[in-house]
Parts: sequence; C-alpha cells; structure tokens
Amino acid sequence: MNNEFDEVMLKRTDAELVKILNSAPGDYQDAALEAAKREFERRSLSEAQVTNVKLEIEQGQRLDEAKANEPLGIIVKILSFIFPGVLVLMLAGTFKADGYERKGREMVKWTLYGMGFYFGFAVIVMILERFA
Repeated sequence: MNNEFDEVMLKRTDAELVKILNSAPGDYQDAALEAAKREFERRSLSEAQVTNVKLEIEQGQRLDEAKANEPLGIIVKILSFIFPGVLVLMLAGTFKADGYERKGREMVKWTLYGMGFYFGFAVIVMILERFA
C-alpha cells in the first residue's frame, strides 16, 4: 500500500529515517511515519549500520549545539554598540535563523545597550542645554 510519502522517504538518508522514526509524537503525519517505517524495514540495515547512523545523528546534534552556543566576537559587539539600529537587529535574526542562537541574542543585547547609551546621552545633553 503506497501513500504520498513513499517516494519522499525513498530519497531520505538512513540517518534522516532514524530521526523521523524517533521524533516526538505529532512532529510528522501518520502517513509519513508509516512510509518511513516501511522504507527503513525495506533497507534492512544491520546492527552495525544502525549504530553508525545513531552515532552520526549524535555527532550532528553536538555540532548543532556547538553552533548554537558560539559566542559573538568582540568586534561585532563593539560595532553593534556603536551603530545600533534595525539593520543590526535584522542581522541578529539571520544569525538565529542559521542556528547561531547565542550570537543572535548577544547582538540584540549589544544593540540595545548602544540604543540605551545614545538615548541617555541625548537626555543628558538636553538637560545640560536647559540649564546652560
């Protein structure tokens, strides 16, 4: 019995099939899970192959975690502080979209620090002009 996902699962790697089969309930449609299970059984992988696939998945997860925790460089922090604005915040969004969670958060933080600095500086100048 074929469904719309059989052809899609045929193109998936062994690691992708294992990820799909071990995914949280509700992540995939039932028809997709059935197709993935049929394709995985059709391939009839040995225990050694399954172990290698699991190691590959774990290594990918470690790389993704390292990428997500990579800090923002000092030069970019300084530039975000000196030139705060919408474009910098958009760049922070692209960092997050690319998996660099920490870089994105730090860029937003330093941009807000810069905005706060310039706002505070403007307030102080206005107060000093008023008393001068």
